[in-house]
Amino acid sequence: MRILIIITFTLSSLVGLGQSNKLTVQQAIDVALKNNAGIKTVAYEVESQRQLKKTGFDLPKTSVSLQYGQYNSFVKNDNNITIAQSIPFAVWGSQVSLNRSLLASSELKKAFTENELVYQVKQVYYQLAFVKARHELLLQQDSIYEGFLKSASLRYKTGETKLLEQATAETQRNEVKNQLRQNESTATILRTQLQTLLNSERLPDISENGLTEIPFDVLQDTALSTNPFLSYVRQQVEVAKSLKKVETAKFAPDLSIGYFNQTLIDAIDFENGAVASSNTRFTGFQVGVSIPLWFIPHQGRVKAAEFNRQAAESNYTNQQKIIQGQSQQAAQLYGKNRNSLEYYRSSALPNAELILKQSQIAFRGGEIGYAEYLLGVRNAISIKEGYLQTLSDYNQSIIYIEFLSGTK
Repeated sequence: MRILIIITFTLSSLVGLGQSNKLTVQQAIDVALKNNAGIKTVAYEVESQRQLKKTGFDLPKTSVSLQYGQYNSFVKNDNNITIAQSIPFAVWGSQVSLNRSLLASSELKKAFTENELVYQVKQVYYQLAFVKARHELLLQQDSIYEGFLKSASLRYKTGETKLLEQATAETQRNEVKNQLRQNESTATILRTQLQTLLNSERLPDISENGLTEIPFDVLQDTALSTNPFLSYVRQQVEVAKSLKKVETAKFAPDLSIGYFNQTLIDAIDFENGAVASSNTRFTGFQVGVSIPLWFIPHQGRVKAAEFNRQAAESNYTNQQKIIQGQSQQAAQLYGKNRNSLEYYRSSALPNAELILKQSQIAFRGGEIGYAEYLLGVRNAISIKEGYLQTLSDYNQSIIYIEFLSGTK
């Protein structure tokens, strides 16, 4: 009894494991966004920039120096302690602005990386849905040809037909079997791609909802304002502007302040005749300005930063045109696939069912030969395959539009 309980529990666990590995498209997206190594990489980059944001007000190292020996008289144990600090006032504000721009850039990079990952997951998911739907159609086709083969074999044995009909039936059946094997291999390849995107240890599978039409609202051309990659490219212009400000600010002088504390042993105060000892300390402060005398390197860096800014703006303008063109093409492709889908649903599919049904009835009744029967079956199956391909293309066009607009 105990062994039976253990076996039952194990089988239940395995069944549950298999079911839990079938994912809806949203579950697949959520897993990918959580586990994908590329997303983790850009997330670390964001955190790195968030920490670097704290370095905007970054003072140079404070200098502490000790001078000891004969620097004032024959006394050998005079000492001087000096503390000095350089303050690059002009760089502070521009460095803060640059750090903010870099943080925003890293966050936008994460956003467009996530958008690309979602696009890839949706692509593979609905390609797999198409392959599974085609598998069901091939099984239906296999069943039809299996019946045709049995009928042809019986008719050949009874002498009602020649060997050609049986050979044709067997060839058609074997062709469908081959297509089923190829389709299964394609499904495994797609599942492996999905496994990579999800960074999963197990080979995932999709839910058994079949190839369905993706819900889609009214088409709006918002790609230029919402495309995550374009937002990232636009932010690169701001980064380039901030970097130029930092380089320009380096032309300005740096302020330096300092404090010293020292001995001047045997120094005489001529007002009262007092003589300084090792316990007598003299203090004061220092103020200075650092001025760049060699401007050529600074000018070179500023000019280089300006060219980088121009390059960033040129790239942004170019990407705008590219994405605008892609958006227009996506809209046209969507309209084309939508019209084709409406044709299949309103006319082609009902006719395919009618052709298939009437061909089978006529063949069983002896009204048509096997050649006419095969032609009817092939036409009907071809229409159904065309519908599945059109539905898949329609879904992929929606996925592409959502990718361009940054819709997850």
